[in-house]
Amino acid sequence: MNILLKLSLCATVILGMVSCSDDFVDVDNPLAISTSSYPKTVSDLEQLLTGVYATQHAGGIFGRAMGPYSTYLWDHTCDLSWQGSPNWIQMGQNNALPSDNFLVQIWPDLWRGVQRCNTLLDGIEQVSKTASQTDLANIQLIKGQTLFLRAWYYSYLVNFWGESFIVNGAGGEKMGVPIVTDVAVDLTQTQVTRATVKENWDFIISDLKAAETLLAGKTWTAATEKHKVNEWAVKGFLGKAYVYTQDWANAKTYLSGVISSSGKSLVPFDTYKTMFNGQNEFNSESLFELNLNVDMTYAGATDLSMGSMIGTLISPSYVGATGTPIASAWSNVFPHAKNIERFGFSQGHYFPTGTTSASISNVDKSYVNNSIAARSAKTVDPRLWVACLQPYVDSMVVAGAKKPISHYLDITELGMEAWSFRKYINLAGTELEINRANGSNILWLRLADIYLLYAETLTHSGDNATALEYINKVKRRAYNYPVDAPSPVDYKSLTDLTKAPDNVLKNDPLKYERWAEFFGEFNWWFDVCRWKIGDKEAAYYQKIRGGTIQWNDTDYAQPIPINEINANVNMKQNPGY
Repeated sequence: MNILLKLSLCATVILGMVSCSDDFVDVDNPLAISTSSYPKTVSDLEQLLTGVYATQHAGGIFGRAMGPYSTYLWDHTCDLSWQGSPNWIQMGQNNALPSDNFLVQIWPDLWRGVQRCNTLLDGIEQVSKTASQTDLANIQLIKGQTLFLRAWYYSYLVNFWGESFIVNGAGGEKMGVPIVTDVAVDLTQTQVTRATVKENWDFIISDLKAAETLLAGKTWTAATEKHKVNEWAVKGFLGKAYVYTQDWANAKTYLSGVISSSGKSLVPFDTYKTMFNGQNEFNSESLFELNLNVDMTYAGATDLSMGSMIGTLISPSYVGATGTPIASAWSNVFPHAKNIERFGFSQGHYFPTGTTSASISNVDKSYVNNSIAARSAKTVDPRLWVACLQPYVDSMVVAGAKKPISHYLDITELGMEAWSFRKYINLAGTELEINRANGSNILWLRLADIYLLYAETLTHSGDNATALEYINKVKRRAYNYPVDAPSPVDYKSLTDLTKAPDNVLKNDPLKYERWAEFFGEFNWWFDVCRWKIGDKEAAYYQKIRGGTIQWNDTDYAQPIPINEINANVNMKQNPGY
């Protein structure tokens, strides 16, 4: 794998916002740093760690591709306004190809994260040889974070490209991704074979268990350190890993431990509804989040930027001076119309039947009034309006002025629900006003996730009553009721009715709550894969604007990019491609 070749350490140090000193330069190659003289200090290791964190929002990961170029398409969180990229349409049809432009971005950036972790771990070994006892304590904290982050990158690699999830004890023998722990120094070391799915998860869990020991009892309180991995982030990730591998005994131990001992609590609804938009960051619910900031120097889609370009791709459309839609940025993708219905919205359509002009002047006034009444009465799941902006009811800010949300740009099918995304966009202006570098932190692991994973775990030990209570805790917060007391919206059983009209979620509160609670948060695809409900989901969504969804069971695993197949003679392609 050419992506595993040792990168210049200088590029990593740049991410720590320092320049390469002449003392570090390899005289035989002035463009590279001499590994005999760098890293030498704890400060050097911290610089490298900055690069490891920064890679999480590289262009192929949460800088742009995660969601709009990947999971949003496969699980049909989104539909496409932009119809000019055939490969984008094919991904939305569950028909990705090994030559797909977006997968070619995601694969190397995830591996670059692994490589940077391995480079740092190698540096830790060097620096530790001559470190003082005080420095060794700090080095252990750096190592713990690095192991967590390597597990983080590997979790995406195996979840995207592993041939199968582990289901009922089967699938572990299928092809995963290569396990690489050393920094390659020549091409022969890049010709590696795929490990099994089970070996991948064993490796991830091993890294997390080591991180758990190294970070035991550590909390980060300084404003500049709140983004760092702590003990509870590790334990929460371990709990999730055990659920994903169906190790229910260990999952119960870790998830219950986070619930009882982390001190975390669900935030109130008023905090929840804005915490995906750059507000209320590092709150009582958050276990691990990617720290992003608006960057007026570097636009998103690069790990040199402090922000993300995801908001640019999902940016809302608003009503312009002529009453018709205007894109607030790129405005490429919007929530699939079937998702609006899935939240329980059934208020009709903003344009009356027979409308020929898509203008705000033709909006049905009763639709607006009925929508406002439904929102107030909570007859529709309130999370719809946390996740989405409603045309001709909600508004956004453009150059300091409020503008009504329009139906989504370029949607000519006037009967289609064409709302806008709300999570991970700039509520105070357009994405262009912040240099396409959105600063909203990505809440990667939060207590609501732990609650629902714990509920799922309990169903496998027969404790359905407690499982139901944790599902209801999440639902109560969504409806602005006290979390720990019975409420009028509580489910009465694990097969009670939900807001969803479809056979997948209609009588399954656990699945529905995971779908509704995390809509737009890049999670649902992994649930679809591990529950093996891809065919049922495809049947519900049926089509995207570019054509009919074409589901095959091999679609749970994405194709290995053709560049990698060509570069590594030992790399085998996934079945079906």
